[in-house]
Amino acid sequence: MKLDHEFYKLPLTFDVERLQQEVLMLDESYWKAHHEGFKGNIAVPLLSVNGEVNNDFKGPIKETDALQKLPYIRQVLASFNEVFGRSRLMALEPGCEVPLHTDINYHWYKRVRIHIPIVTTDTVMFHCNDKQVNMKAGECWIFDSWKHHKVVNDSHLRRIHLVIDTHGSADFWDMVSKSEIPDLRASSLTTKHLDFVADKQVAIATELHNLPVVMSPGELDFMISELKHEVRSADNEAASQQGFFAILDKFAQNWRHLWGQFGATEAGWDSYHQLRDKTFQLARNYDNRLRLSNDGSALQMLIHCIIDPALNVEIAKYFNNNSATITPATKSVTPAKTATARAPIENASSSDDKPAAPMSRNSPCPCGSGKKYKQCCGAL
Repeated sequence: MKLDHEFYKLPLTFDVERLQQEVLMLDESYWKAHHEGFKGNIAVPLLSVNGEVNNDFKGPIKETDALQKLPYIRQVLASFNEVFGRSRLMALEPGCEVPLHTDINYHWYKRVRIHIPIVTTDTVMFHCNDKQVNMKAGECWIFDSWKHHKVVNDSHLRRIHLVIDTHGSADFWDMVSKSEIPDLRASSLTTKHLDFVADKQVAIATELHNLPVVMSPGELDFMISELKHEVRSADNEAASQQGFFAILDKFAQNWRHLWGQFGATEAGWDSYHQLRDKTFQLARNYDNRLRLSNDGSALQMLIHCIIDPALNVEIAKYFNNNSATITPATKSVTPAKTATARAPIENASSSDDKPAAPMSRNSPCPCGSGKKYKQCCGAL
């Protein structure tokens, strides 16, 4: 999420000894390698889609088996009184880094990451833009993930943080507005410490709705306006900017046209997808020609903040009993591969005429390549 400053230290502290006790008692089998293979980056899912061990963003967020073994960490989560998305313990092995990157995607565009260090040392540095901080154990921090950031563990310890994703309520953001900004502003709030209470029962609110089956025209218009603002904020060539914006405007106009006819019903899914695909094929001509304020690619923001999250047929199954406008997802949408560009995606059913299960972009690709769908036939 974009913030006014790189780092905020929230006026909250936690019981370091109890945090470490719970985390260090977890069996090593709970720790999973980073899904993109970053060296020395491992994690324990605590809140995940369906409470399973996965890296998904789409679908109802539930507690994992690991979190059930961590009573104080459950109390920590509940103490915020916020609704949480995908959250985990994240570790960085000695001498390793979280590589320099920015979070240009729909999930983090309006979500912030709360960091609570559990095991760390003075030589573990968190870098964001041109600022850096050492987050001490038991503290609570957020940072601007839109800017370039990285973490360097120049120590002999496995650094472990509790990392929580949330949109944040008005109360949360009011607290942030009064929190400490390193080297700029002290907190105007009294720091609150959370002690462990044995046998205390707590409830943790988690996301059910984190992506739309079909993005509404209003949200699409908002995301496109955000992309335009980002492009205008960078030093881009005027003619390229104008051509790119024309593609975005037509996409928004045609999406609204389809919405009036289909809404979120399955009857319109193929038409929505063909419009996404056509827009991508036109916009890809601007790859490497238009940049964002963080020097990221405008095309990548279009893909990961708009085109991809605008249609999520694989989550329709979660709402079959909750929405009269959404029909059962009986078909999966799979694209045909070509040598140079993706063809419009066709609806495909299984050979025995049984309904195919809705497919996640993190599912194995049905072509048999062994890659994830999003990295193979579903690549944008």
